[in-house]
Amino acid sequence: MPAPEVPGPRVPTSAGSGPPGRSPVSGAPSGGASSGGAPSGGASSGGAHRWRTALGAVLIGAGAGILGTVLHPHFAWLGEAVVPWGAVLALLLVASAQLWWTLRSSLAWAGGVTAIAAFSIALVLSSWPGLDTFAVALNEYTLRVVPGPAISGAVWLWGLPVVAVLTMVLAQPVLRVPAPRD
Repeated sequence: MPAPEVPGPRVPTSAGSGPPGRSPVSGAPSGGASSGGAPSGGASSGGAHRWRTALGAVLIGAGAGILGTVLHPHFAWLGEAVVPWGAVLALLLVASAQLWWTLRSSLAWAGGVTAIAAFSIALVLSSWPGLDTFAVALNEYTLRVVPGPAISGAVWLWGLPVVAVLTMVLAQPVLRVPAPRD
């Protein structure tokens, strides 16, 4: 009797490959003619997978947003110039979390949800009541009096959407790579 086949890792393929009505990831029935819709016969494991993916994206994005907000105020002086190294590291943290979750879930929208969650947390924390712990306005006065925190805050909040879009664009070719055939 031959040994049973060990299934290989599930690698996403392009949406058009594979037999019609079969999932490009697992080969299992996709449950409908719509792209990504739930089967017409009720609850599915695909629907639960989407909810877990969305919840994971929100939690990862919130964590990256909190850590990035705490990290972004760090800066250094290079002569007369401010180097917002904390904001740059915070943006790299969000980009790496977004890219990791996009590739882990093999769903492009998961990275977008991660970025939206990170940006939302950063906005909520920037309007936190109190002594402006996490946000300094960017205007002429703050640039004259406290340029480091003002520039770091601007790089963090304005950089988040830019990094999110760039990361989603960079992830697309990786998600479209067809599965290797043995």
